[in-house]
Amino acid sequence: MRFRSLSMFVACALFVVGGDPSSAQSSSAKDKLAEQAQQEYRAKKFAEAERDFRELTVRHPSNIYMQIYFGQTLFEQQKFAESLRPFEKALDLEQAGNKLTSDQHRILVDQLVMAYGMSGDLKKARALLDGAIQQDPEYPLNYYNLACAFAEDGNKSKALANLSLAFQHKGNVLKGEKMPDPRTDSSFQKYVRDDDFIELMKKLGYQ
Repeated sequence: MRFRSLSMFVACALFVVGGDPSSAQSSSAKDKLAEQAQQEYRAKKFAEAERDFRELTVRHPSNIYMQIYFGQTLFEQQKFAESLRPFEKALDLEQAGNKLTSDQHRILVDQLVMAYGMSGDLKKARALLDGAIQQDPEYPLNYYNLACAFAEDGNKSKALANLSLAFQHKGNVLKGEKMPDPRTDSSFQKYVRDDDFIELMKKLGYQ
């Protein structure tokens, strides 16, 4: 599976202690520890950022952005199983009314799916993606991630079918991103010499 950073969330209300992005402009809403954690995250000091975001999620458990960044600091350190809880908490908070933008929701689902995959829980990854595709059928990475999950599980036909669907929707990737190259993705390495995979890559424009 591919990796991505959470650069899109840097512009979000990291300093909002109540979880309400509309109050982000208020200086009184800023939390010094949150500012420190953000700086550590940007500097890729993920162990330090983990410590501070962990504390922030205790102080402000309903702040969805704190949960997401806490999860990502764990993910960046390849603590995939540990990252599940804050990512799941963030998804629960969103469903409870803590709204994210469409793109932010897509990134959160992406990260949780990858955490499931890296933790070996392909069943939960597929279940989350099935729901995501029903709700957001135009987003290509839902299909791409599902293809990864099927490939990891050894289901070549479903992996290739979803990979094809992903590239049919490639025009809907997030701004500033591009479709991953399946040939370099660890999930598909078992198929790089497979005739069906090679044929699909040619159809997708990879020579």
